[in-house]
Amino acid sequence: MLSFFDLSHTVDPNEIDSQQHVHNLRYLQWTLWAAGKHSAAIGWDAKEAAAEGLGWVVRQHEITYRAAAFANDELIVRTWVSQIQRYASTRKTLICRPADNAVLAKVQTRWVYVDLRNHKVIEIPDDVREKMAISKTPALPWH
Repeated sequence: MLSFFDLSHTVDPNEIDSQQHVHNLRYLQWTLWAAGKHSAAIGWDAKEAAAEGLGWVVRQHEITYRAAAFANDELIVRTWVSQIQRYASTRKTLICRPADNAVLAKVQTRWVYVDLRNHKVIEIPDDVREKMAISKTPALPWH
């Protein structure tokens, strides 16, 4: 069971905005990519769940931007599940640039489990809950 997951990402020049750094929405996109890949790595099959009318939906994102990313930066997007409740889970993410030991952003996302057929929040099933390891904040990628 993976207590955390690292997504490696090289900033593409197309991700740079008019202020010559990465646009804020990209940080959110990377966070969602990492969450999806972590979920797949622990055995969550999003396509199968969707075919059954089930899935995760974001209830809240909280992002603290600490430093800018630039074209060609090599990043690590580290994510983990910090809490599971009856209907929701909280996932935390750090977007890091190991070249200078910089934490570029801290993200906290609250996900709810939803019956997609009627758009209702439902209890997280035991088989889904069992695949999710709760983790405290892991060490930074350069430690």
